[in-house]
Amino acid sequence: MLIAYNTPAALAAPAPAGVVLLWDGPRGSPGAARNAAAARAGGEWLVFADADCEPAPGWMDGWFAPAPDDTVGVLVGAIRDTAVGDGVAARVAGATGGLDQRVTLANPYLPYGVTANLAVRSSAFRAVGGFEEERRIAEDADLCWRIQRAGWALEERPNAGVDHRSRETLVELWRQRTQNGAAARWLAGHYPGAMPQWNLLALARDSVLALRRGDPALSAAVVSGWWAFEAGRRAPGWMARRSGRLRRLWP
Repeated sequence: MLIAYNTPAALAAPAPAGVVLLWDGPRGSPGAARNAAAARAGGEWLVFADADCEPAPGWMDGWFAPAPDDTVGVLVGAIRDTAVGDGVAARVAGATGGLDQRVTLANPYLPYGVTANLAVRSSAFRAVGGFEEERRIAEDADLCWRIQRAGWALEERPNAGVDHRSRETLVELWRQRTQNGAAARWLAGHYPGAMPQWNLLALARDSVLALRRGDPALSAAVVSGWWAFEAGRRAPGWMARRSGRLRRLWP
């Protein structure tokens, strides 16, 4: 097993038996870390999961039953958000589905999966050059789309599941939504027609309707997440370049 990471410095902790730790050096992006692991891997398929995910029983078998056709380049596994505690942020994750891959698979431009639970055929991965290393988020959608545009197919594997720890506080949730909005802006710029902007009047109307029904605290948290996404989507690029710290937060 290869564990790649993108911390500011190499970890001093020893690796468990059968595990190789790979630091991506000064590059500091998830894509760079995954590319470093992919360069060391020797199998036909590269299976990716994130550090905040716990594989469900039968996870590995679920990828290859049935065996994918030779034309398939990407397999998308299932992700179930598991709430930590009973706070509002945890309840939002339970209500909205968080990283539910059924959402990404239904993308109207092209389906994609997130690397919290994704398998990519090695030959397809290398043919398109792997992950975009300058991105801190959206590199998974970009990879899936480049592979499909190169002629490979994408398939869902619902029996290959992981449990994903959802964000524990509203601040973490808002930060994630803002990053997702900025990622959508980047994808839309590189793939015309992908990730269309929300209409602000429609968003305001839907926000009012949502706040009028159900649990007020939960509804307010969900609505605030919508607006955090849109703020990230519409924020000018100079905000991401103001400091090194913002560059690390912004995708």
